[in-house]
Amino acid sequence: MSFRFSSMPFKMFLLCFLFMFGTVTFVSQLSYSFIQNEIRTNNDFFISQILSKVDQYITLSFSSLQTILSAVDSSYTPGMQSLEMMKPQLQQLYELNWNLVTNVYVIKDDTSIIGGSPLSAAFDSPSVERSVFLQKTAADRYGIMVSQPYVSKQSGLTVTFTRYLHGSQPMAAAALDMDLKAMEKTLLQINRDDLVSIVIMDEHGTMIAGNLGDAGQMNEEDNTFQLGGLSSKALLSHSGNVMQFRSSQNQNWTVRKYPASHFNWTILSLYNDSLNKRSLKHIEPYYFVLLAMGLVLSAIAAGILARFIRKPLGNLMTKMKLVKQGFLDIPLVINRKDEFGELSRTFDQMIKQINELVENLRSNKELKRELEIQVLQSQINPHFLYNTLGSIGNVVRLGEVQHVDPIIKSLIKILEYGIGDVAEKVTLRDELMNVRDYIFIQNIRYSSEFTVIEDITEELYDFPVFRMLLQPIVENSMFHGYSGGRVPGQIRIRAAYADGHVEVEVQDYGIGMNERQRELLLIPGHQVKPDKRKRIGLINIHQRIQLNYGEAYGLEIRSEPGGGTCVKATFPWNGEENLL
Repeated sequence: MSFRFSSMPFKMFLLCFLFMFGTVTFVSQLSYSFIQNEIRTNNDFFISQILSKVDQYITLSFSSLQTILSAVDSSYTPGMQSLEMMKPQLQQLYELNWNLVTNVYVIKDDTSIIGGSPLSAAFDSPSVERSVFLQKTAADRYGIMVSQPYVSKQSGLTVTFTRYLHGSQPMAAAALDMDLKAMEKTLLQINRDDLVSIVIMDEHGTMIAGNLGDAGQMNEEDNTFQLGGLSSKALLSHSGNVMQFRSSQNQNWTVRKYPASHFNWTILSLYNDSLNKRSLKHIEPYYFVLLAMGLVLSAIAAGILARFIRKPLGNLMTKMKLVKQGFLDIPLVINRKDEFGELSRTFDQMIKQINELVENLRSNKELKRELEIQVLQSQINPHFLYNTLGSIGNVVRLGEVQHVDPIIKSLIKILEYGIGDVAEKVTLRDELMNVRDYIFIQNIRYSSEFTVIEDITEELYDFPVFRMLLQPIVENSMFHGYSGGRVPGQIRIRAAYADGHVEVEVQDYGIGMNERQRELLLIPGHQVKPDKRKRIGLINIHQRIQLNYGEAYGLEIRSEPGGGTCVKATFPWNGEENLL
């Protein structure tokens, strides 16, 4: 049926499609918004967990550093002659805790040190910065003093922990320098995500460890930083724990504060919208796939509904047009219980009966052709047998009994070969052997000398051909080319490849024929001369080849009076798979 935009099927299709696709789009958008909110909540929880882990790491580090200072204090014995005697224990403690500290040492009363680090010897001279540590330690001999971040000549940016060395006279302090670079590496391992930056700062806004990334700018002079228009010092005084700011690269960032359990430090997490976008990036393909599936399913459902009435009638009209064009093998199946179903079943049954009649006609035609071939084959054998037996009688009368046994053997081979299945293909080698036996008998019969010259490409000896292909052509060469076998001569048989096919030629050098005679050989119902024996004619071979391989193949005859005759048979070639 012709399609019209004003038709009811189209209106039904459009209405159904818009309703279904609109519903799918609405549900998909609600699902996407819900997932987006869930992702934001999960990311906030994820960041909170990171901050908690950083605080746990700081607490664990503080406990470890306390243990180190206690071990230094325990290694000191009051009244020890020299603090230099503690150096082996200091070295051992440093080697055991090198991943936490850059040095473990004792500060003497003159602010010189005895350290466990191999670099301690270069920095063991008195230093003014250590006097502050001694003063604070002396003020609180039972606690642990934690310094502000500062740049040490030996350890770089560090935080120093000191404790009074109990019983020391004059007063000395156990000390260690915290490895802030190791802390930064650990923070990166806890985070494992370059979309979230972790920063640790003290109560003065000085960065102790961490990385700002693209969120802010660092002040190298006092180790403070700037986040948008908010300084690190102002950030500490801000009342809220979550703040929004815009970076210098015009990106929206979020900073979340978390108070550490020790040292009066504050832990910051910095992240922008990229964190949520990255999570949503994995969801978006499913969202668009869902929309695409909704679009396709809506179109399919709408199409099914619209074609519920239109489809059976359209199929029936299409089938009728195909039948009109001659296509009778396309079934029309409409599994319905209404009038369309009954009409389609009746129409299919009618077409099926027509197909059966056409197939029977074709089968009868093929059977008739095959029977004609078999009849012609059977007609030649009695006549040939009669002549061969006559030849045996002549040989016996002439006393040449030595030829009797070879003639009988050749005759048996020819008869066995001739009674084989005419539809069965044989190799070119088998056909050549049959021709040799046939020529041998004819040479005895006519007391003549017919010579067969074989020019065969080696691989083509196994090429499949029809049974009784060469003998009728050779027989025609003898009886038409060499005056009924009374004139001896040569018959040349050639087989070779040529332009994607195989050519088999039989060439004689006899009297030849004119163009009219040559044309009549391949016209059904015509013979060059009346022949009551009705041998297998060349037209029969020609039709057998075309019947099996198509009109492009068959026989081709070249001849001229006095110049001999060449009969060429052409077959298709598909490579080694052609060979038997």
